Formats: sequence, C-alpha cells, structure tokens
Amino acid sequence: MPRRSSPSSRATRSSMRAVPSGSRFAVPTRPSRSRSTISVLRCRRDATSRRTRSADEGSRSWPGSRRAGGPSSYPTARLSGQSLRGPTSRDAGPGSDDDRRRSLATNGGAAGQSGLTPPRGSPMTSGIDPLALAAFRRTEWVLDALPRAIVVTDVDGVIVGWNRVSEALYGWAADEVIGARISDVVELATQPEPRSEVLRAVVGGQTWTGDFSVLRRDGTPFRVFAVVTPLRSEDGTIVGTVSAADDVTDQRLAEQQAADLSQHLQLALDAGDLGTWRWDIATGAVTWDERLERLFGLEPGTFDGSFDTYLSLLHPEDRDDVLRVVRRAVESKSSYQVDHRVVWPDGSVHWLQGRGSVTLDGAGLVTGTIGCTGDITATKAAEAEARRLATEARESAERELRQRERLEFLAGLTDASTGATDHREFMRSVTAAAVPRLGDWCSLHFLPDAGAEVELEVAHSDPAKVEWAKELSERYPFDPTGEAGVPAVIRTGRVEYVPDVDQRVIDQALERSTIDRGEAQKIIDALRLTSVITVPLTTKRGVIGAMQFVSAESGRHYDLQDVALARAAAGRIAEALENIWITDEHRFISATLQAALLPPSVPSVPGVDVAVRYWPAGEAALVGGDFYDLFALTDNRWAIVIGDVCGTGANAAAVTGIVRHTVRAAARHSQGHAAVLDWINEAILHSGRDLFCTTCYATLEPVADGRHRLISSSGGHPLPVVVRAGGEAATLGEPGTLLGAFDDHSTTTAETVIGPNDVVVFYTDGIADLPPPHGLDLEDVIALITDAAASGTASDIAEAIYSSVIDRLPQTRRQDDIALVVLRIDEPTGERRDRV
Repeated sequence: MPRRSSPSSRATRSSMRAVPSGSRFAVPTRPSRSRSTISVLRCRRDATSRRTRSADEGSRSWPGSRRAGGPSSYPTARLSGQSLRGPTSRDAGPGSDDDRRRSLATNGGAAGQSGLTPPRGSPMTSGIDPLALAAFRRTEWVLDALPRAIVVTDVDGVIVGWNRVSEALYGWAADEVIGARISDVVELATQPEPRSEVLRAVVGGQTWTGDFSVLRRDGTPFRVFAVVTPLRSEDGTIVGTVSAADDVTDQRLAEQQAADLSQHLQLALDAGDLGTWRWDIATGAVTWDERLERLFGLEPGTFDGSFDTYLSLLHPEDRDDVLRVVRRAVESKSSYQVDHRVVWPDGSVHWLQGRGSVTLDGAGLVTGTIGCTGDITATKAAEAEARRLATEARESAERELRQRERLEFLAGLTDASTGATDHREFMRSVTAAAVPRLGDWCSLHFLPDAGAEVELEVAHSDPAKVEWAKELSERYPFDPTGEAGVPAVIRTGRVEYVPDVDQRVIDQALERSTIDRGEAQKIIDALRLTSVITVPLTTKRGVIGAMQFVSAESGRHYDLQDVALARAAAGRIAEALENIWITDEHRFISATLQAALLPPSVPSVPGVDVAVRYWPAGEAALVGGDFYDLFALTDNRWAIVIGDVCGTGANAAAVTGIVRHTVRAAARHSQGHAAVLDWINEAILHSGRDLFCTTCYATLEPVADGRHRLISSSGGHPLPVVVRAGGEAATLGEPGTLLGAFDDHSTTTAETVIGPNDVVVFYTDGIADLPPPHGLDLEDVIALITDAAASGTASDIAEAIYSSVIDRLPQTRRQDDIALVVLRIDEPTGERRDRV
C-alpha cells in the first residue's frame, strides 16, 4: 500500500510551540485547561559542546552521553507536575544542561516536584544514585523504557506524547505526529470503529480496554490490544488520555487457530461418535466422558473411574494385548492404537478402537495417557465378511488358475508334439515343457515294441544335471524287472505316487536296488528327492512307456491334483508319441524307397561345381514324385534331368522309376532333347498308371575358355534359372506341355552358353507352390535364386535356397517335395572370383 503522508501536512501545527528535532513531547500554546496537573516540556537539544567533564562532577555517565565528555545525545524533556496554565519548566532559568544535570542530581529537579517522583529529602530517595533518580524523573526516558506503545493526547485528541515503541509500532516518528490529531495518525481498520465507545468510557472516567485493527504508516494492517486511561488534573478534571498498546496480531491469530482447532476437534469427535478418556498413572484415576461410557455399554455417570473396572470390561482374550500395547507406549513415550473387544453388561461383544498418547510433565516423565475411542464393530464385521469373500475368491481363483495352468501345460505339450520332426525330438520337447511346471526333473521312457530297448529322454533346468543323468542311465541300464518306479509302472500300467520321499521310502528303495548300496545312497543324496509321480503311457495297443515327474531342490510336495495333471499329460503324450513314432517308421521306409529312385551318387563334371538336394514334404510318410538325375553321355557331355510325378505313394514311385529309366535309355540312344521327352510321354501313357509328370531334360558340354553349352527342353516343368556372374538372371526356354496326359504334346528346345561363375538352378515346383499367403510367383523365385547365387559354392547356394524357402513355411507344413540341381561354372584356373 502507498505510504501515507505525514499528518503534519494534513493538520495545522500553529497551535503548538516549536518542537526541536527528535522530541516526542510538546507543550500546547492554545489556552490550557484549568487545574491541569501536567504540562509537557519542549525538548531541547543543547548544541553547545561539552567536551570535558571533570571527574568530581559525577562518577557515572548519563544515559546516552560519553564517558570522556562530549555533547549529550539524548533529549532532556521532562513531565512537570504543574498545570497547563502555570509556568513551564523551560522558564526555570539560565544555565547549561550540565547545570541542570547538577541541579537534578542535587535538588531533584529545577522546576518543582514531578508527580512521578518522591519529594526531595524523602526517606524514599536516600541511598539512591542521584543520576538514576534524575533519570527516573525524566518522564520521556521512563516512557521510552516501557515495552508498550504509549500515546498521550489532550482532550481534543491532539497528540502530545509519543514514545519510541509507538514509533516502531505505527511507523511514525515523534516529530511527525506531535501536534497532530490521533485520528489522523492512527487510522483504524476495524468496522465499526470503536472511537465512540472509547470516548464514552473515558468521558465517564473509565478505563477502556479492547482490540482493534490499525493501519501502519505503510498501509499494512495489524491488531492491537489497547488500554486507554483518562488523564486527570490534581482536582480530578479529565485533561487528556494515556493509551498503552501492544501488537497482538500473532497472539490473536494463534488464539483463533486454537479455538478453531478445539471446535474442529469437537466436530470430529461428534462426527466419529468418539468418546474420550484420561488416565492418571499416579492416582490410577480414569476419566471418561458420557459417550465413552455408552461405548462400553454403561449408563452415563456410572463408570467409577477405576482402572480395574476398565480392565474388567475388556474381552478376556484381548486384555493382555491391550495392556502390552499401553505399556510399550508408556515406556517409549509414544502414541498408540489398539483394536480390542469389550463385553457389555448384557453379554454382547463389541469391537472398539482406541487411539491414545502419553502425557508428560515438565521433567519429561510420563504422567498418564489421553485419547479417544470409537466403535468399529460394523467395520470388523465388514472386514470378516470381506476376508471370507476374499478367501472364497482366492480359492476360486486358485482353482481357476490351476485349471488354466493345466490347460496351458497340456496345450504346451500339444505344441511340442506339433513342432517335432521325429519321435526323439518330440520326447525332448515334452520333457522340457514339463520342467519346472510339473517337476524339477522329468523323464520319458519309451518302449516302441515288446522286447525293444527302452528309449530315454531326461529334462532339468540345469543342463549339467541332464548330462549327469544320461551318464547314470548308461552306467546303470534300464532293468525291466525292477520292483518299483518306471519298470513296475510299465509292467502293471498303474500310477505310482510318492507324496513324501522320507527315510522309510529311501530305505525301501535301497533294499530293492541292484546297485551298490553306498553308490545308490550317494545318488539319492545328490538328487535331494522330495516327491515323485510315475504314470504309464497307455495307447490302444497297451503300455508303451512311462513318464516320471520328480520334485527335488524346489522342495515341492505333490498332491492329488498334480497326480491328475500328470495322468492327463501322459494320456495326451502317449497317443501323440505313438503316432509320430509310426510316422518315423513310414518315413524311414519312404526314404529308403525314395533313395532307390534317386541316383546313389552324382558324377564329377570337370570345370563345373555340382550340388543336388531332395527334401520330402511334411511328414514324408509316403514316397514323393520329385526326382533328379545327372549322368555322363560321353566323356565331355552330361545329361541333367529333373521332374515331378503327380501324386505320392506306390503309383508315383512306379512312374518315377519309369521316367528315370526311360530318360537314360533314350539319351543313350542319342535321341535329341525333344525325342527324349517323346519317349517319356509314350512310356507313361502305356504304363496304365493314369498319372502324368513334368520333366526338364538338359545337356551340358564344354566349348572353350571354361565356357559350356547348355541345351534344355521342358515338358511342362519349371524352366531352369540362369544367373550370370554379373548378377543378371533369366529363365531358359519355354515350359511345353505335361507328359503322360495327351498323345500329342509340344516342347521347345533352348540353348545358351554359360561362363565362369555363372550359376544354373533346376528345381521342382515345391519351391513356389505354397498355400496362401506363402506362395511365390516366377519373379519371386528368380529373385530368391539370384540372392542365393552369391552364397559361394554350389552346395552353399542349394542350402541358401532351402533356408529362404523354409523361412516362408517350415518343411513339416509343406505339401510338396523339393528337388534341386545346382551347377556353378568354375574359373578355368580352378579359382573362383567373387560374385556380384
């Protein structure tokens, strides 16, 4: 807020005598009121230097003066006891301030007796330091020494006295306010203003006390507590006022906060229906309010204040706990909370919650406790119900979780069986999937045929332990006559469940074991078995093996639900294992037959790096129709054949054999490319197999400088892809028509020369014919082969092609075989340069 201007600029000073700078008291010159007892002396500051002061003029310095002499730094105003109409002390006569000091020290003042001091010569003044007595008689000093703001006004409200505390409190200097009206200086912020109330009290001769808000000079408000007392003359006439004020802003704020806190506390107690207590340790007295009595089931006023009575109302099962909590709080001088039950006189049980804190005396010793208590019976009942519901929900969730885990575990076993390519991989997958969900160890024992050797797979989270188990199985082979464990389960088809592997179980196992007892004990100790489940693998043709789940270092103990899950897993695994084993057998037979339809070896072609590949489709349980061949026609001319007979199985194998032998026979009879395909077409038509095929027949012969002539003819088969050393790629020739489908067919023959580092790839349509969205068109196939051609050797190229193909769709999910013949022309020197 803006700083207020000096009141002297708003009120005339003409009615006042001149006031020297620094004075806080003035003498009015307007007609003084009769019989006044006080006249205020004008302050004078003597500018005369008093540079020295003899030691015999006084042994002590005046307040504000210098010991070594010098001008006094304090004003010398004093309050006279004379009437305002009488002479003032300024007429006391000539002389310096030192003279006046000496007069004050020796005579008690030069202008008559002050009403504030005893008469001269009075016994009260004997023995008092004259300088101190003189200082006490200087009223201004006395008022400045008071800790309150003292303001003296005449009956018109004109300020005639203003001490130093007033300057600090209101922000106005004395020489700015002497002679101004109090209403111009002290601006009230209280509404309604208390001036009329103060005036009535003072006029009536009463002292007024009270609070009001005031604005400082800078405009900031604050709260004062004031005592306004009428100032009387000797005859009792009121001639002015004296007010003493204190800044009580912080005090009133604290009082209001305390009142608010007390009110809020009572509201909180009422809202929470809380009763309060106090316990005095020294007397043992306990004080309760009426609400607390009601909470304990008592009528108001019936609690006798005895600590023993309080204890008797506590539930017997909770009494010791409550005392323990209170004792601990008293020992640690801390607050506490305790929930407990109480027994009402009618026998009903209620839950209460007490919150308390210890009380301390000035020495920090505990004097008792104080606190409040509320009824939490409904809360406890709700908590009990919530716990019951939570328990039910938890048990239901656990059942649901176990069921979901069971289904997930079984689904995992199914996934493992789906991705396996043979029965050994299947066994490894399912045992690994069982750890650690169903045990620290899982072993699968498979007996394919009666009398066959048992196949074993073991899984553990630690690979080193798996190797250790395999070593043990080799050292101690499977004994089908064993009385317990896997051998017994395979023979009987019954589940063996050991919930707790204790010493009794171990001793029985040691007695039945054919292994050295000491060695067997070491193995058992190393395993740290706690629980074991062994279940048979049963299919339609009987027991084909067993699965064993072992809990060891985890310390888990199996229950009946685990047994049920193990049996379900074994049932699902048994059928899948048998099926995949049967597929393996069929695959073996098919592979054997397929090998018979392919050349047992590929001849070496000078200057050409050759690689051949055959990958059966899917389970490959049946013989496929894809085939290839490479054989010499002369010393420097070779024939390349690749084809695909539609269908699988025996008929396809028969047609494949017919085509291979027909090609070799026709080629050796020097038949041309088109004639060879004619021979094939006629042979299939006369085979009576009602099948057809596609075939690509090509010849390769050197020309010069490491180059070779490639001549190719296709009967409905995908054309060979030629990738030049510079990276350009294209197919060679035209597809032609299928062989074995019609009497008449058309073929075309194409020729090209391939040089060093050129690559030629003959392939069957198993590369491209994939179910959506995995299929490849011709441009995709050319791009795939072009990328693979940069891999290095012919064998590297073949593997790169296969990797790219199975990345799109795994071989187990394919429906067609793949056959490849890869030719890569060498450098004439035998070295190969890097391809683009």
